[in-house]
Amino acid sequence: MKQRHPQEWAAAAVTALVLALIALDLVDDSVSSWFDRHAYTTDAVSTLLGLAVTVLVIDRVAARRRLRQRARVMAAQAGMVAAQAMRANQAVVDALDGSGERDTASDELRTFMGMVLIAGPVLIDAGQTRVFLEDCQRLAAEMARALTLTRSGDHPADVDERLSQAADRVSEGVKPLLRALNLDQQSAVGGVIGSSASDESSAPGQSPVPDPSSSDPSSAPDPSSAPDQPSAPHRSPTS
Repeated sequence: MKQRHPQEWAAAAVTALVLALIALDLVDDSVSSWFDRHAYTTDAVSTLLGLAVTVLVIDRVAARRRLRQRARVMAAQAGMVAAQAMRANQAVVDALDGSGERDTASDELRTFMGMVLIAGPVLIDAGQTRVFLEDCQRLAAEMARALTLTRSGDHPADVDERLSQAADRVSEGVKPLLRALNLDQQSAVGGVIGSSASDESSAPGQSPVPDPSSSDPSSAPDPSSAPDQPSAPHRSPTS
């Protein structure tokens, strides 16, 4: 369920109050006479209520427009953070099962945490990107916990499961954010989630990924390398 911004609730409440006062003025003579006897108060209250509605609505519309303009920037930032999250998670998993180095996992985790800190001011404005940012922070905490708990050689049973769940949340959370990018831009970001490109390929406004072989001149067959074709026999015109 989509959460409403507090300003939207405030604008709705003020609008409902204005409509209620208008209805009372029309149907209740006592309220109408009170407004007539207190003209200055009525004018002041109506002016303040109209100003409140205008400011709240205009500010909210401007905020939505600003978020739409920054949608691609936020999507690209989220894609790069998610790509580093997957690399760091894989490095930690490799370190836990003994196929990787703990120092490498620690370096990848520090890089991921630094990217989360840098991307925070960009992703904090919108609700969906804020949830993704929280998922990234949760994944970083789980990776740090896993490396700390297994430092002495112990391997608690819940480490792998919690790490996998946190990584899945980041992987699933970034997919709807990438809808603001076309497939070429998703590839430029780093191909964050392999399946996300195919999931969003049918979304409106996105162009399919061009086939490299169709635009690369080097991939076209070389005419000089083609086998010689036998020429047709020459026939002279008969008289």
